[in-house]
Amino acid sequence: MENRGFDGGGGEILYYKNEPFTGFVVDYYENGNIIYEEEYKDGYKNGAMRQYFKNGQINEECFKKHHRFYDSYKFWYIDGILLTHLLFNSKGDVVERIIG
Repeated sequence: MENRGFDGGGGEILYYKNEPFTGFVVDYYENGNIIYEEEYKDGYKNGAMRQYFKNGQINEECFKKHHRFYDSYKFWYIDGILLTHLLFNSKGDVVERIIG
């Protein structure tokens, strides 16, 4: 995997074997649990992004395309209780805020 620069919004452009990367980039804590996972399409961040606490519990989840949020953005406490849930329209604007 190699970074071939940055797009206009500051996001990495990733290549794998000389082709724009499509798939998930995942990093792990030393205990084997996932730190984060980010979805790429044609070299650009596009889709699901998740971060996790060291204990394995999900911390946040969002969906982005062209540096804009879409669908939802969720935040959890370390014990797994949902803290905040935001819903977005197709322009990336928050249309509903749900507090858990």
